[in-house]
Amino acid sequence: MKLLPAGRVVVIGSVNTDRILRCPVLPAPGETVLATDAARGFGGKGANQAVASARMGAATHLVAAIGRDAEGEAALADLRGAQVETGAVHAHPDAPTGQAIVMVDPGGENSIVVLPGANARLTPDQVTAALARLHLLPVDVVLTSNEVPAECVRAAAAALPAAGPRGGTRWLHNTAPAAELPGPGPTGRRPLLVANAVEARQLTGAATAVEAAHALARQGEGAVVTLGGDGALVVSDGALTRLPAPAVRVVDTTGAGDVFCGALAARLARGADLPAAAATAVAAGAFAVTALGARGALPRPEDL
Repeated sequence: MKLLPAGRVVVIGSVNTDRILRCPVLPAPGETVLATDAARGFGGKGANQAVASARMGAATHLVAAIGRDAEGEAALADLRGAQVETGAVHAHPDAPTGQAIVMVDPGGENSIVVLPGANARLTPDQVTAALARLHLLPVDVVLTSNEVPAECVRAAAAALPAAGPRGGTRWLHNTAPAAELPGPGPTGRRPLLVANAVEARQLTGAATAVEAAHALARQGEGAVVTLGGDGALVVSDGALTRLPAPAVRVVDTTGAGDVFCGALAARLARGADLPAAAATAVAAGAFAVTALGARGALPRPEDL
């Protein structure tokens, strides 16, 4: 059997501690709801993606910022326990570690409020220095998202080496939370854009998820649009692929998109083509919703 080349996954993103509240219903504006249970967990899009990537077998590095507090120490220990390389996770002396309040209803739907804290203090210089130390290779994958300052995403794009005859370091950008799409870096590199259906329509003005997927793909090096229980759409080189999702019992949808992105990056770093990598990511996202919390159910390759 021919072994696929193994690259690293470098995630540039956020680290949070989560307070998870089980609620009979999600509160409407002005409404008070009594939670039935509470739990503590770890989250942040960047940390969730990094842990999911490492769980899928990829050598994974995280570039992020935490507070110099007990929550940051606990989050860092959790990341290290998950085999994520944390040498580029910076402890900010003044800002607290990011926090999220996650409310979950009996059907698994959620409502989330995030206090960015130290995530908003990650600097472009820190991103540039981290990527320079790693000496990015063509088989590596860089994964960014919008829970860190936009200038950090631009710094990541600027640090990407120019593509050679066999391609170059792949850049994935998760558009959550929905914000202005990143432009190409100085070498002309553009990201593979990953969005859920709501974000994709918001960002493109398209009426349907299919139209939004094609519109996003024209602004990047392809696009992946997730559809929840309906799977995902992949647009690459103008061709559309529909990927169904397995039927599962939904407990909590928190973090499913992050697990999707981490699994997608890990498979791409192993040399899989985009539709095959996205099919694995769909299965990983479905697995993720079967337990409470952003990291309640993180799959290994054999689970999928």
